[in-house]
Order: sequence, then structure tokens, then C-alpha cells
Amino acid sequence: MNKHTSKITTKSIEQSGLPSNYKKALSEYIWNGFDAGATRIHIDFEANELGHLGSFSISDNGAGIDIETIDDTFGNFLDSHKRDSANRDFYQRGRKGKGRYAFSTFANSCTWVTTFSGPDGTLLRYTIVINKGDLQDFIIADRSIVKKSSTGTVVSFQNIFDLSANLLSGKEFEDYLSSEFGWFLFLNRERESKIFINGVELLYENIIDDTEEVRYQIGDYHFKAIFIRWSEKIGDRYYFYFLGKNQKEAARKHTSFNNKAIDFHHSVYVESPFFDNFHETIDEHPVLEFSGKNQTHPSYKSLLRALNALVSSKEKQFIRGIQADKLIEEYQGRGIFPGSQQKADGLENVVKEIYCAEPRILQSSNTQQIKTLVGLLNVLLVTDNGRHIVEVIESVSVLQDDERERLREVFNKS
Repeated sequence: MNKHTSKITTKSIEQSGLPSNYKKALSEYIWNGFDAGATRIHIDFEANELGHLGSFSISDNGAGIDIETIDDTFGNFLDSHKRDSANRDFYQRGRKGKGRYAFSTFANSCTWVTTFSGPDGTLLRYTIVINKGDLQDFIIADRSIVKKSSTGTVVSFQNIFDLSANLLSGKEFEDYLSSEFGWFLFLNRERESKIFINGVELLYENIIDDTEEVRYQIGDYHFKAIFIRWSEKIGDRYYFYFLGKNQKEAARKHTSFNNKAIDFHHSVYVESPFFDNFHETIDEHPVLEFSGKNQTHPSYKSLLRALNALVSSKEKQFIRGIQADKLIEEYQGRGIFPGSQQKADGLENVVKEIYCAEPRILQSSNTQQIKTLVGLLNVLLVTDNGRHIVEVIESVSVLQDDERERLREVFNKS
């Protein structure tokens, strides 16, 4: 049994911003497993009739923790060895090394039993122990050679407090895991990446409302883009993610569809060899080709235009097919439209088209303000001045050609 000391004190670890609740704490260990190349994460626990946990562990089939680099992985803090990993940076949540201490949120000690492949292919297994009251020290014990086994790590928690079986088996915990890991599981579905809770697979598909895969050939480069619309807010959202070899994130960029408050929760993941040697730079000057590529590359700019067109099309489809009908139903319930059904039908179509073109115009929660606006629209329609509505809207927002034409068609019909 060997005792090792990390390069920081227990007090400093506790003050560094550890997870604030059990859900965030447990997600650290799940991410650590995926960071290690795992495709299976098992959350297993046993409890008595009162829900008190008798045993609780999180296991994975990843590469394990190489004992030769233990001082780099467990010995450093806020400077984790994983930052240089070839794995995908955008899901490496434990890069600063705080994840291993997350257990202190709900347990007094934590044990890792890890199996890894040595230089000669021999499988080696050993145990790591950290105690809540002595976080800067970790103990290594039980080194052995194993056969008929596989690599991976089992993290078990002892002397548990403020955590029960009811919390781990409840819908709230499952919803949190779906929100936090659903996007990752979806992107890695071909690898069959899964999370299990007491042997039951986590079903995350309910948080995905729409997906589409689009392929682009731009210059000499091929790009595969996967658009996802989520049914609710998720851990990572409203970004274009640019991925190179092994889906390693090279860059990310905010989409321009974040500020309309219409519940258009989306992400776009773009995979291409183009991003194998791509590095964003602070200034907007081209770099020499032999040193890589940056955001000034013509193919990157063309790709952004194509991606923005894709998301814009998806947003319009979402608003027209779902959100506009919800708005009309809400207005009907609030008594926004006039009493005459014949007048209301034409006015509803106009309101729907305006909402599709520029949602923010109709997003006030003040009933009187909305009634006034809809009333003015109605006056313009009944006085045969509907054509002026386009001018009014364009004074506060830029309309696309197709939006302008659709509005004019609706006014003519109304």
C-alpha cells in the first residue's frame, strides 16, 4: 500500500468549485468513463426498504487508469492529464481534474478498482482510495496481474449521506442524465454508447424532436453535418461543433439563432478531415497552409453560410409547423382576436405569417399590448390597407424575399 499526495491541500480542493449536488457530481464520473473511451456506463446500487444505500458504484469498460501516469492523473489538480488526450475535448468535462473529488458531495470515501493494459499487453489491476477528510492524499493498493478480464474502472462510494435509492431511481435523475448525455449518446449511437441504471438502459430519445444529416462538398473537402433539435434545454446547446479525426473538437461557434426565445433548442455537429489541423486565431488573418487552417479559410466561410441556411430553414419549419399554431391557440384562449370568426380567420393567418417572419414582434406577455397590436393589424386588413403591414414590419426587422411574398399573399387572400 502506497500513499501519494497531490499538489494541493484539502481546503483548496473544497474551495475550487466542486459540484453543488449529487446529479452534477455523478455526471463527473460518467464523463470520466466516456473520456477513457468507454461505450458502456453502469450505475448500480442496492438499498433497504427505507432507501438507504448499502452499495453504490459506477463502472465503465474504458481503458482504465495507467499506473505509470498516476501522478499525472491523480497527482495534479486543475491541470488534468486528459487535456492532451486524443479523445473528444467537447465532452471531456473533467479536464481540470476536479471530477475525482466530486464524491465528497454525498460520500465520505471513494474507491477506484481499475484495470488497464500494460506495455506488453498484460492486464494489470490495482485500487485507489481517497477519503473526504484527506482529499489531497490518495492510496494505491492491491496491485495484481489479471487474466480473462477486460479493461475498465469501477468507482464505488462508501459512507454515503444525503443520497438515497429514491433519488437515483426517480424520473428527475433520469431526465437529468438524458439532458446531460443525450447528445453524446446520439452522436455515438453507432459505437453503441449506452448508460444503464441497475441494468436498465437510459432512454434519451425523448429529448430529441428532430434530426437531419446533410453532406456538403466544398472545394476539396467533404463535410457531414448533423442537425439536432432538442425538446428541451440541454447541457450543450446553440453551437456549431466542428470535429476532426476521432470526432475531436477543433472549434465551436455560436449559431445566430439564439435570441428569439421560441424554444428552438438546437445543435449542429460537423465532421470532416478539414478540421484535423484547424485552429481558430484571435486575429482574422490567413495562416500559411503548412501550419494548418483557421477561420479565414474560404471553405470554412462557405461551410458557415451553408450551415446558417440549414438552421434557418429548420427554424422556419419549426415555427411554422409547431410554434405558430401554439401562438394562435394561446391568443384564442386570451381573447386576443375579435369576435367575428370570419374576420378572425384572416387575421389569424396574418398573425401566423408575421410570427414566422419575426417572432419577437409578437412575444409580449402583456395582453393589452398584444390586443392593441392585433387590433391595429385588423384595422389595416378591414380597410384594405394590409399591404402597409409589410412596410411596418420592415421598419423594425429585415424580411427575406420569401417571407415578404408569403405575407403579401396572405394579405391578398384576407
